[in-house]
Amino acid sequence: MLIYKIPLACSDDQGMSVLIKNCDWIVTQNPSREVLRNCSVRVEGTKITEIGNLHGDAEYVIDGSRKILLPGLVNTHTHLSMTLMRGFADDMRLQEWLETKIWPLEQKLTGDICYHGALLGCLEMIRTGTTCFMDMYFFLKDVARAVEKAGLRAILSHAMIDLFDSKRSESQRRITQEALDFIKSLQSSRIGFAMGPHAPYTCSEESLLWSKEVAERERVPIHTHIAETRHEQAQFEKEKGMSEVEYLAKIGFLSPRLVAVHSVFLTGKDVELYARNQVKVSHCPVSNMKLAGGGVAPLSEMFAQHVNVSLGTDGAASNNCLDMFDTMKFCALEAKAHYWDPTVLPAQQVLDLATIEGARALGLEKKVGSIEVGKEADLILVDLKSPNLVPIHGRSTVVSDLVYATKGMNVDSTIVQGKPLMINRNLLTLDEDKVMEEASSAALMLTG
Repeated sequence: MLIYKIPLACSDDQGMSVLIKNCDWIVTQNPSREVLRNCSVRVEGTKITEIGNLHGDAEYVIDGSRKILLPGLVNTHTHLSMTLMRGFADDMRLQEWLETKIWPLEQKLTGDICYHGALLGCLEMIRTGTTCFMDMYFFLKDVARAVEKAGLRAILSHAMIDLFDSKRSESQRRITQEALDFIKSLQSSRIGFAMGPHAPYTCSEESLLWSKEVAERERVPIHTHIAETRHEQAQFEKEKGMSEVEYLAKIGFLSPRLVAVHSVFLTGKDVELYARNQVKVSHCPVSNMKLAGGGVAPLSEMFAQHVNVSLGTDGAASNNCLDMFDTMKFCALEAKAHYWDPTVLPAQQVLDLATIEGARALGLEKKVGSIEVGKEADLILVDLKSPNLVPIHGRSTVVSDLVYATKGMNVDSTIVQGKPLMINRNLLTLDEDKVMEEASSAALMLTG
Protein backbone atom coordinates (compact mmCIF):
# COMPACT_ATOMS: atom_id res chain seq x y z
CA MET A 1 0.00 0.00 0.00
CA LEU A 2 1.28 3.47 -0.91
CA ILE A 3 -0.43 6.68 0.12
CA TYR A 4 0.95 9.82 -1.51
CA LYS A 5 -0.13 13.45 -1.46
CA ILE A 6 1.85 14.88 -4.38
CA PRO A 7 1.96 13.82 -8.05
CA LEU A 8 4.32 10.93 -8.69
CA ALA A 9 5.57 12.73 -11.78
CA CYS A 10 6.85 15.67 -9.73
CA SER A 11 10.26 16.53 -11.22
CA ASP A 12 11.88 18.07 -8.15
CA ASP A 13 10.87 16.34 -4.95
CA GLN A 14 14.23 16.62 -3.17
CA GLY A 15 12.61 18.66 -0.41
CA MET A 16 9.78 16.24 0.34
CA SER A 17 9.12 14.34 3.53
CA VAL A 18 8.86 10.55 3.45
CA LEU A 19 7.57 8.22 6.16
CA ILE A 20 8.38 4.53 5.71
CA LYS A 21 5.91 3.14 8.18
CA ASN A 22 5.66 -0.09 10.17
CA CYS A 23 8.49 -2.02 8.55
CA ASP A 24 8.54 -5.66 9.62
CA TRP A 25 12.34 -5.39 9.87
CA ILE A 26 14.92 -2.63 9.59
CA VAL A 27 18.46 -3.87 8.99
CA THR A 28 20.28 -0.72 10.04
CA GLN A 29 23.93 -1.63 9.35
CA ASN A 30 24.76 0.89 12.07
CA PRO A 31 27.91 0.32 14.21
CA SER A 32 25.95 -2.08 16.45
CA ARG A 33 24.40 -3.81 13.41
CA GLU A 34 20.96 -3.47 14.99
CA VAL A 35 18.02 -5.24 13.39
CA LEU A 36 14.82 -3.46 14.43
CA ARG A 37 11.33 -4.98 14.51
CA ASN A 38 8.11 -3.13 13.58
CA CYS A 39 9.68 0.31 13.33
CA SER A 40 9.45 3.30 11.00
CA VAL A 41 11.85 5.78 9.41
CA ARG A 42 11.18 9.44 8.67
CA VAL A 43 13.05 11.32 5.95
CA GLU A 44 13.05 15.09 5.58
CA GLY A 45 14.57 16.36 2.36
CA THR A 46 17.60 14.17 1.69
CA LYS A 47 18.28 12.94 5.24
CA ILE A 48 17.01 10.44 7.78
CA THR A 49 15.61 12.39 10.75
CA GLU A 50 13.91 9.75 12.92
CA ILE A 51 13.95 5.99 13.46
CA GLY A 52 11.58 4.18 15.82
CA ASN A 53 7.91 3.94 16.69
CA LEU A 54 6.82 7.02 14.77
CA HIS A 55 3.52 8.77 14.26
CA GLY A 56 2.37 11.71 12.20
CA ASP A 57 2.17 12.24 8.46
CA ALA A 58 4.38 12.97 5.46
CA GLU A 59 4.06 13.83 1.78
CA TYR A 60 4.92 10.22 0.97
CA VAL A 61 3.74 7.54 3.37
CA ILE A 62 5.08 4.14 2.35
CA ASP A 63 3.69 1.02 3.95
CA GLY A 64 6.63 -1.07 5.16
CA SER A 65 4.59 -3.98 6.48
CA ARG A 66 5.78 -7.38 5.25
CA LYS A 67 8.97 -5.72 4.05
CA ILE A 68 12.61 -5.38 5.10
CA LEU A 69 14.14 -1.89 5.01
CA LEU A 70 17.90 -1.75 4.53
CA PRO A 71 20.52 0.62 3.16
CA GLY A 72 20.79 0.78 -0.61
CA LEU A 73 23.53 -1.52 -1.95
CA VAL A 74 26.86 -0.09 -3.12
CA ASN A 75 28.48 -1.54 -6.27
CA THR A 76 32.13 -0.45 -6.32
CA HIS A 77 33.00 -1.66 -9.82
CA THR A 78 31.10 -1.85 -13.05
CA HIS A 79 31.22 -0.82 -16.70
CA LEU A 80 27.66 0.41 -17.00
CA SER A 81 27.27 0.79 -20.76
CA MET A 82 28.40 -2.80 -21.29
CA THR A 83 24.82 -3.84 -20.55
CA LEU A 84 24.51 -3.66 -24.34
CA MET A 85 27.02 -6.54 -24.62
CA ARG A 86 25.14 -8.80 -22.21
CA GLY A 87 25.19 -12.35 -23.56
CA PHE A 88 27.11 -11.38 -26.70
CA ALA A 89 30.35 -13.15 -25.78
CA ASP A 90 29.94 -15.98 -23.29
CA ASP A 91 31.88 -19.16 -22.49
CA MET A 92 35.14 -17.84 -23.95
CA ARG A 93 38.70 -17.54 -22.71
CA LEU A 94 39.52 -14.03 -21.51
CA GLN A 95 42.03 -13.05 -24.19
CA GLU A 96 39.86 -14.42 -27.00
CA TRP A 97 36.83 -12.72 -25.40
CA LEU A 98 38.61 -9.37 -25.42
CA GLU A 99 40.38 -9.56 -28.77
CA THR A 100 37.65 -11.08 -30.95
CA LYS A 101 34.48 -9.77 -29.30
CA ILE A 102 34.75 -6.91 -26.82
CA TRP A 103 37.47 -4.68 -28.25
CA PRO A 104 36.06 -4.72 -31.81
CA LEU A 105 32.64 -3.70 -30.44
CA GLU A 106 34.15 -0.91 -28.38
CA GLN A 107 35.61 0.62 -31.55
CA LYS A 108 32.01 1.30 -32.63
CA LEU A 109 30.92 3.03 -29.44
CA THR A 110 29.42 6.51 -29.56
CA GLY A 111 28.20 8.80 -26.82
CA ASP A 112 24.59 8.07 -27.71
CA ILE A 113 25.14 4.30 -27.62
CA CYS A 114 26.85 4.56 -24.21
CA TYR A 115 23.98 6.73 -22.94
CA HIS A 116 21.37 4.10 -23.78
CA GLY A 117 23.52 1.31 -22.32
CA ALA A 118 24.07 3.30 -19.14
CA LEU A 119 20.36 4.08 -18.84
CA LEU A 120 19.59 0.35 -19.13
CA GLY A 121 22.16 -0.33 -16.41
CA CYS A 122 20.60 2.32 -14.16
CA LEU A 123 17.20 0.74 -14.72
CA GLU A 124 18.52 -2.67 -13.69
CA MET A 125 20.17 -1.24 -10.57
CA ILE A 126 17.04 0.60 -9.46
CA ARG A 127 15.06 -2.61 -9.96
CA THR A 128 17.56 -4.72 -7.97
CA GLY A 129 18.42 -2.43 -5.05
CA THR A 130 21.71 -0.74 -5.93
CA THR A 131 21.62 2.97 -5.06
CA CYS A 132 25.31 3.87 -5.49
CA PHE A 133 27.99 2.62 -7.88
CA MET A 134 31.45 3.37 -9.26
CA ASP A 135 31.84 3.09 -13.01
CA MET A 136 34.75 2.94 -15.43
CA TYR A 137 34.13 3.28 -19.13
CA PHE A 138 34.07 5.71 -22.05
CA PHE A 139 31.93 8.73 -23.03
CA LEU A 140 31.64 9.76 -19.40
CA LYS A 141 29.49 12.81 -20.10
CA ASP A 142 26.81 10.63 -21.65
CA VAL A 143 26.97 8.14 -18.77
CA ALA A 144 26.55 11.06 -16.36
CA ARG A 145 23.50 12.21 -18.33
CA ALA A 146 21.92 8.78 -17.82
CA VAL A 147 22.73 8.73 -14.09
CA GLU A 148 21.25 12.19 -13.63
CA LYS A 149 18.03 11.16 -15.37
CA ALA A 150 17.73 7.93 -13.38
CA GLY A 151 18.39 9.57 -10.01
CA LEU A 152 21.09 7.19 -8.75
CA ARG A 153 24.29 8.08 -6.88
CA ALA A 154 27.49 7.40 -8.83
CA ILE A 155 31.21 7.99 -9.03
CA LEU A 156 32.32 7.96 -12.66
CA SER A 157 35.74 7.47 -14.20
CA HIS A 158 37.12 7.53 -17.73
CA ALA A 159 39.04 4.36 -18.60
CA MET A 160 42.56 5.66 -19.29
CA ILE A 161 44.51 3.35 -21.60
CA ASP A 162 47.72 4.70 -23.10
CA LEU A 163 49.44 1.40 -24.05
CA PHE A 164 52.76 3.07 -23.17
CA ASP A 165 52.50 5.49 -26.09
CA SER A 166 53.37 9.11 -25.23
CA LYS A 167 50.95 10.68 -27.72
CA ARG A 168 48.14 8.43 -26.57
CA SER A 169 49.01 9.26 -22.97
CA GLU A 170 48.69 12.96 -23.68
CA SER A 171 45.30 12.39 -25.33
CA GLN A 172 44.07 10.28 -22.42
CA ARG A 173 45.09 12.92 -19.90
CA ARG A 174 43.23 15.57 -21.86
CA ILE A 175 40.05 13.45 -22.02
CA THR A 176 40.31 12.68 -18.30
CA GLN A 177 40.81 16.33 -17.39
CA GLU A 178 37.81 17.33 -19.53
CA ALA A 179 35.72 14.64 -17.81
CA LEU A 180 36.80 15.88 -14.38
CA ASP A 181 35.99 19.49 -15.28
CA PHE A 182 32.59 18.39 -16.58
CA ILE A 183 31.67 16.52 -13.39
CA LYS A 184 32.79 19.49 -11.30
CA SER A 185 30.65 21.80 -13.43
CA LEU A 186 27.56 19.72 -12.61
CA GLN A 187 27.92 20.64 -8.93
CA SER A 188 25.93 17.50 -8.21
CA SER A 189 25.63 16.06 -4.73
CA ARG A 190 24.99 12.62 -6.32
CA ILE A 191 27.53 12.36 -9.15
CA GLY A 192 31.24 12.36 -8.36
CA PHE A 193 34.47 11.61 -10.18
CA ALA A 194 37.30 9.09 -9.89
CA MET A 195 40.57 8.80 -11.73
CA GLY A 196 40.47 5.68 -13.90
CA PRO A 197 43.85 4.38 -15.09
CA HIS A 198 42.72 1.05 -16.50
CA ALA A 199 45.52 -1.25 -15.24
CA PRO A 200 49.30 -1.43 -14.73
CA TYR A 201 49.61 -3.45 -17.95
CA THR A 202 47.79 -0.84 -20.07
CA CYS A 203 49.06 2.39 -18.49
CA SER A 204 52.56 3.86 -18.36
CA GLU A 205 54.20 4.78 -15.08
CA GLU A 206 53.78 8.44 -16.02
CA SER A 207 50.01 8.05 -16.51
CA LEU A 208 49.64 6.12 -13.26
CA LEU A 209 51.50 8.73 -11.24
CA TRP A 210 49.68 11.60 -12.97
CA SER A 211 46.40 9.92 -11.99
CA LYS A 212 47.52 9.71 -8.38
CA GLU A 213 48.64 13.33 -8.38
CA VAL A 214 45.29 14.54 -9.69
CA ALA A 215 43.38 12.28 -7.28
CA GLU A 216 45.28 13.73 -4.33
CA ARG A 217 44.72 17.29 -5.51
CA GLU A 218 41.02 16.79 -6.21
CA ARG A 219 40.44 14.43 -3.26
CA VAL A 220 38.81 11.72 -5.41
CA PRO A 221 39.22 7.91 -5.61
CA ILE A 222 41.49 6.07 -8.04
CA HIS A 223 39.73 3.20 -9.84
CA THR A 224 42.11 0.56 -11.27
CA HIS A 225 42.13 -3.13 -12.28
CA ILE A 226 44.93 -5.03 -10.50
CA ALA A 227 45.99 -8.70 -10.58
CA GLU A 228 42.81 -9.98 -12.19
CA THR A 229 44.18 -13.16 -13.80
CA ARG A 230 47.02 -15.59 -13.32
CA HIS A 231 48.25 -14.96 -16.88
CA GLU A 232 48.34 -11.20 -16.29
CA GLN A 233 50.36 -11.58 -13.10
CA ALA A 234 52.78 -14.11 -14.61
CA GLN A 235 53.40 -11.89 -17.63
CA PHE A 236 53.99 -8.87 -15.42
CA GLU A 237 56.47 -10.75 -13.24
CA LYS A 238 58.30 -11.95 -16.35
CA GLU A 239 58.67 -8.40 -17.66
CA LYS A 240 59.24 -6.49 -14.41
CA GLY A 241 60.67 -9.14 -12.10
CA MET A 242 58.05 -8.40 -9.45
CA SER A 243 54.31 -8.58 -8.87
CA GLU A 244 51.98 -5.82 -10.00
CA VAL A 245 51.43 -4.69 -6.42
CA GLU A 246 55.17 -4.62 -5.69
CA TYR A 247 55.72 -2.55 -8.83
CA LEU A 248 52.95 -0.11 -7.88
CA ALA A 249 54.43 0.22 -4.40
CA LYS A 250 57.89 0.81 -5.85
CA ILE A 251 56.74 3.69 -8.07
CA GLY A 252 54.68 5.22 -5.25
CA PHE A 253 51.23 4.59 -6.75
CA LEU A 254 49.58 2.78 -3.82
CA SER A 255 47.34 5.08 -1.82
CA PRO A 256 44.34 5.16 0.55
CA ARG A 257 42.46 6.61 -2.43
CA LEU A 258 43.08 3.51 -4.56
CA VAL A 259 40.21 1.07 -5.13
CA ALA A 260 42.04 -1.98 -6.50
CA VAL A 261 39.54 -3.94 -8.56
CA HIS A 262 39.72 -7.77 -8.60
CA SER A 263 43.02 -8.28 -6.70
CA VAL A 264 42.79 -12.05 -7.16
CA PHE A 265 46.46 -12.98 -7.51
CA LEU A 266 48.06 -11.49 -4.43
CA THR A 267 50.99 -12.82 -2.44
CA GLY A 268 51.25 -12.38 1.31
CA LYS A 269 53.62 -9.49 0.66
CA ASP A 270 51.09 -7.90 -1.70
CA VAL A 271 48.40 -8.03 0.99
CA GLU A 272 50.81 -6.45 3.47
CA LEU A 273 51.51 -3.65 0.98
CA TYR A 274 47.79 -3.07 0.56
CA ALA A 275 47.34 -2.89 4.32
CA ARG A 276 50.33 -0.60 4.83
CA ASN A 277 49.09 1.82 2.17
CA GLN A 278 45.40 1.53 3.16
CA VAL A 279 44.42 0.37 -0.33
CA LYS A 280 40.76 -0.60 -0.81
CA VAL A 281 39.71 -3.70 -2.79
CA SER A 282 36.65 -4.19 -5.01
CA HIS A 283 35.99 -7.93 -5.13
CA CYS A 284 34.07 -9.14 -8.21
CA PRO A 285 33.42 -12.85 -7.58
CA VAL A 286 30.93 -13.54 -10.38
CA SER A 287 33.08 -12.04 -13.13
CA ASN A 288 36.21 -13.70 -11.76
CA MET A 289 34.60 -17.13 -11.78
CA LYS A 290 32.92 -16.72 -15.16
CA LEU A 291 36.12 -15.68 -16.95
CA ALA A 292 38.08 -18.37 -15.05
CA GLY A 293 41.16 -16.28 -14.38
CA GLY A 294 42.63 -19.14 -12.35
CA GLY A 295 42.20 -18.36 -8.69
CA VAL A 296 40.21 -16.88 -5.82
CA ALA A 297 40.91 -13.55 -4.13
CA PRO A 298 42.56 -14.09 -0.70
CA LEU A 299 39.74 -12.51 1.29
CA SER A 300 40.57 -14.07 4.67
CA GLU A 301 44.15 -12.87 4.39
CA MET A 302 42.95 -9.37 3.50
CA PHE A 303 40.50 -9.29 6.40
CA ALA A 304 43.25 -10.42 8.78
CA GLN A 305 45.30 -7.40 7.67
CA HIS A 306 42.25 -5.09 8.00
CA VAL A 307 42.13 -4.29 4.28
CA ASN A 308 38.84 -2.66 3.28
CA VAL A 309 36.98 -5.00 0.89
CA SER A 310 33.80 -4.15 -0.99
CA LEU A 311 31.82 -5.81 -3.79
CA GLY A 312 31.44 -5.11 -7.49
CA THR A 313 29.44 -6.79 -10.21
CA ASP A 314 31.85 -5.86 -13.02
CA GLY A 315 30.16 -5.23 -16.37
CA ALA A 316 27.18 -7.13 -17.74
CA ALA A 317 29.39 -8.53 -20.51
CA SER A 318 31.25 -10.63 -17.95
CA ASN A 319 28.69 -11.21 -15.19
CA ASN A 320 25.90 -11.06 -16.90
CA CYS A 321 23.84 -8.93 -14.54
CA LEU A 322 24.16 -6.00 -12.16
CA ASP A 323 22.28 -7.66 -9.30
CA MET A 324 24.22 -7.11 -6.07
CA PHE A 325 22.13 -9.69 -4.20
CA ASP A 326 23.42 -12.23 -6.71
CA THR A 327 26.97 -10.99 -6.12
CA MET A 328 26.61 -11.24 -2.33
CA LYS A 329 25.58 -14.89 -2.49
CA PHE A 330 28.35 -15.82 -4.91
CA CYS A 331 30.88 -14.00 -2.74
CA ALA A 332 29.94 -16.05 0.30
CA LEU A 333 29.76 -19.40 -1.49
CA GLU A 334 32.99 -18.98 -3.44
CA ALA A 335 34.92 -18.19 -0.26
CA LYS A 336 33.41 -21.10 1.68
CA ALA A 337 34.24 -23.55 -1.11
CA HIS A 338 37.76 -22.17 -1.56
CA TYR A 339 38.70 -22.27 2.12
CA TRP A 340 36.82 -25.54 2.81
CA ASP A 341 35.16 -23.76 5.70
CA PRO A 342 31.43 -22.94 5.93
CA THR A 343 32.10 -20.40 8.68
CA VAL A 344 34.19 -18.17 6.40
CA LEU A 345 32.42 -14.98 5.30
CA PRO A 346 29.20 -15.20 7.34
CA ALA A 347 26.12 -13.41 6.04
CA GLN A 348 26.56 -10.31 8.20
CA GLN A 349 30.08 -9.75 6.90
CA VAL A 350 28.94 -10.17 3.30
CA LEU A 351 26.16 -7.62 3.78
CA ASP A 352 28.76 -5.27 5.27
CA LEU A 353 30.82 -5.55 2.06
CA ALA A 354 27.80 -4.54 -0.02
CA THR A 355 26.76 -1.60 2.17
CA ILE A 356 28.92 0.21 4.72
CA GLU A 357 32.25 -1.15 3.44
CA GLY A 358 31.32 -0.19 -0.11
CA ALA A 359 30.49 3.31 1.09
CA ARG A 360 33.84 3.42 2.94
CA ALA A 361 35.72 2.38 -0.21
CA LEU A 362 34.26 5.37 -2.03
CA GLY A 363 34.79 7.80 0.84
CA LEU A 364 31.04 8.05 1.43
CA GLU A 365 30.70 6.24 4.77
CA LYS A 366 29.62 9.42 6.56
CA LYS A 367 26.78 9.89 4.06
CA VAL A 368 25.44 6.45 3.16
CA GLY A 369 25.83 2.71 3.79
CA SER A 370 23.73 2.48 6.95
CA ILE A 371 20.39 3.64 8.33
CA GLU A 372 21.24 6.26 10.94
CA VAL A 373 19.79 9.63 11.86
CA GLY A 374 21.68 12.34 9.98
CA LYS A 375 22.71 10.14 7.06
CA GLU A 376 21.33 10.58 3.57
CA ALA A 377 18.32 8.46 2.77
CA ASP A 378 19.62 5.89 0.26
CA LEU A 379 17.22 3.08 1.14
CA ILE A 380 15.59 0.00 -0.32
CA LEU A 381 12.62 -2.13 0.69
CA VAL A 382 12.60 -5.89 0.07
CA ASP A 383 9.15 -7.46 -0.31
CA LEU A 384 8.67 -10.51 1.91
CA LYS A 385 5.55 -11.62 0.02
CA SER A 386 7.52 -14.07 -2.10
CA PRO A 387 8.01 -17.85 -1.69
CA ASN A 388 11.80 -17.55 -1.55
CA LEU A 389 11.52 -15.27 1.52
CA VAL A 390 9.10 -17.38 3.56
CA PRO A 391 9.50 -18.07 6.43
CA ILE A 392 11.48 -15.47 8.38
CA HIS A 393 12.35 -17.26 11.60
CA GLY A 394 13.28 -14.17 13.58
CA ARG A 395 15.78 -11.40 14.14
CA SER A 396 18.75 -13.76 13.99
CA THR A 397 17.96 -14.97 10.45
CA VAL A 398 16.95 -11.77 8.65
CA VAL A 399 20.46 -10.97 7.41
CA SER A 400 20.98 -14.55 6.26
CA ASP A 401 17.72 -14.36 4.32
CA LEU A 402 18.96 -11.20 2.59
CA VAL A 403 22.29 -12.73 1.58
CA TYR A 404 21.37 -16.32 0.74
CA ALA A 405 17.70 -16.19 -0.34
CA THR A 406 16.92 -12.73 -1.69
CA LYS A 407 16.98 -11.91 -5.39
CA GLY A 408 17.24 -8.44 -6.82
CA MET A 409 13.75 -8.78 -8.21
CA ASN A 410 12.44 -8.99 -4.61
CA VAL A 411 13.21 -5.29 -4.25
CA ASP A 412 9.97 -3.36 -3.87
CA SER A 413 11.14 0.26 -3.50
CA THR A 414 14.34 2.24 -4.10
CA ILE A 415 15.03 5.69 -2.66
CA VAL A 416 18.11 7.88 -3.22
CA GLN A 417 18.74 11.07 -1.25
CA GLY A 418 15.17 10.88 -0.02
CA LYS A 419 13.80 10.82 -3.56
CA PRO A 420 11.73 7.75 -4.51
CA LEU A 421 12.99 6.18 -7.74
CA MET A 422 10.75 3.13 -7.50
CA ILE A 423 7.80 2.51 -5.17
CA ASN A 424 5.82 -0.75 -5.07
CA ARG A 425 7.77 -1.86 -8.18
CA ASN A 426 6.52 1.24 -10.05
CA LEU A 427 9.37 3.21 -11.61
CA LEU A 428 9.13 6.96 -11.09
CA THR A 429 12.14 8.37 -12.95
CA LEU A 430 12.43 6.11 -16.00
CA ASP A 431 10.06 4.84 -18.68
CA GLU A 432 11.01 1.16 -18.54
CA ASP A 433 9.61 0.11 -21.93
CA LYS A 434 11.26 3.05 -23.67
CA VAL A 435 14.63 2.46 -21.99
CA MET A 436 14.66 -1.23 -22.98
CA GLU A 437 13.50 -0.54 -26.54
CA GLU A 438 16.14 2.12 -27.13
CA ALA A 439 18.85 -0.02 -25.52
CA SER A 440 17.93 -2.92 -27.81
CA SER A 441 18.24 -0.64 -30.83
CA ALA A 442 21.62 0.65 -29.61
CA ALA A 443 22.84 -2.92 -29.13
CA LEU A 444 21.90 -3.76 -32.71
CA MET A 445 23.95 -0.80 -33.90
CA LEU A 446 26.96 -2.39 -32.19
CA THR A 447 26.49 -6.00 -33.15
CA GLY A 448 24.64 -5.69 -36.46
